[in-house]
Amino acid sequence: MTTNENDSAKMWEGAEGHRFALEVLQLPLRRRILRIIASGIKSTDQIERELGISSTLAAYHLAMLEKALVIERYEGDWRATSTGQLYLDKVEAGR
Repeated sequence: MTTNENDSAKMWEGAEGHRFALEVLQLPLRRRILRIIASGIKSTDQIERELGISSTLAAYHLAMLEKALVIERYEGDWRATSTGQLYLDKVEAGR
């Protein structure tokens, strides 16, 4: 298990961490961002262009998703964590 996966597992162990992550993912725009990133490593610029949002707005929502441990930085870009992929596979798929 990598350090990031270990941190992610720790956060999701407690009810408060779980609740925070689900609150972060309540916003449809954040779920769209997560789906875009889960389709392959993306830069912030790619996300902004695909969604037609400002860099300020993108930075804010990416920071929230990162804090919820569903995405992480990877060589300057973004990728979904195992927790983010699990959310998409188990929760988002049932919507």
